[in-house]
Amino acid sequence: MNPHLTREQITQEISKRVNRIRSYTPKVGVFGNSGVGKSSLCNALFGREVAKISDVEACTRKPQEILVGSEDGGIILVDVPGVGEDPDHQKEYTALYKSLVPELDLVLWAIKADDRNYASALDSYKDVFSSTDKAPPVLFVITQTDKTNDTEDWDHLEYMPGGTQCGNIAIKENDVSRRFDVPANRVISIAVSKKGRFYNLKDLVELVVAALPNEKKYSFTREAKKEIVSEEARRGAEKGIWDSVRDFAGEAWDSIKETAFNVIVASAPKIISSIGSWLRGWW
Repeated sequence: MNPHLTREQITQEISKRVNRIRSYTPKVGVFGNSGVGKSSLCNALFGREVAKISDVEACTRKPQEILVGSEDGGIILVDVPGVGEDPDHQKEYTALYKSLVPELDLVLWAIKADDRNYASALDSYKDVFSSTDKAPPVLFVITQTDKTNDTEDWDHLEYMPGGTQCGNIAIKENDVSRRFDVPANRVISIAVSKKGRFYNLKDLVELVVAALPNEKKYSFTREAKKEIVSEEARRGAEKGIWDSVRDFAGEAWDSIKETAFNVIVASAPKIISSIGSWLRGWW
């Protein structure tokens, strides 16, 4: 930040940055094989009916951008054909994924819990991400966790796995981590029921917030369904805005942090009210 700016100019510059972050429209790619529950995942995360990703026919070879969300910015879901659904087009679909990656803010790569053979997804993933320098964060989401053996262990009352299932879920997550060569903390298992119940979606949102760059964390929590955005995720998103402004200020930070706090609070008073004291104490 230019040290010769007036207080009013500093306030204006910070305000522009904060407003840009709060209204940012992220672009999220949902990749993976067909039939893994990609549309169910999107509906559960954002609480709205989006296009049926599973209904995309094998002959559809172009990505479809679906804008869902609020008037404050929304979120763009990039709907693509599932790899593995048509062996004749595997290379074509992989090339499509590769072309999309540089413009995405996040990739959710879905794998079904009871799939034992994900060779096509593995080949595609390695091809796409081994040769790009502008890759966004990639999180592996293991879907339909309630189908993990032993299925009778699933606790339908609490909507969560039982003892044997917990062990097998851990084995699945470790297997995905090892075979795709990704950190274990980038793999998470979820389940979503047709009646709106869910398992581990709050943890997924927290994982997304942790993975995204500071200036993009808030946009995801803004669009996610309110009941799956935990206090930790909200704090992480607000801290992302705070850290982004601090990085922008550079050496001038100590002299403008009070101004920055006031601008951030003014930009979203309802959001900040419950975490404002935490944010101030954090600096």
